[in-house]
Amino acid sequence: MLRCGISLPALKELMGHKDIRMTLRYLKVTQPDLQREFYRARHNTAQPYCIPSLSVSTATADLPGIRHALAATRHLLEMYRRQFSDDKSGRRLQRLDRRLLDVDQQLQNIPAGEK
Repeated sequence: MLRCGISLPALKELMGHKDIRMTLRYLKVTQPDLQREFYRARHNTAQPYCIPSLSVSTATADLPGIRHALAATRHLLEMYRRQFSDDKSGRRLQRLDRRLLDVDQQLQNIPAGEK
């Protein structure tokens, strides 16, 4: 009955047991049962985080293009950070954003003609 999809509490009631432990005595869980349940649970969970895609052309290999790509990356990183409820992950992403901002500021100090 469990393999057909009935829940354990419902099976307990159908068998007329007063305690779930009595129902568990009749239950044999096999490795294929565990695998099936694992993959079913994994398939039914929604993706908690979606990683945004970066829509910046890689053909712009000049300073303004690189700075534009950094700004787009920082924006997407902030959107991604807002999806986290975990403070630790959020702080790590903020530190990464500060590093990208530092890189952008360093790029501002490079004259456009210098390579």
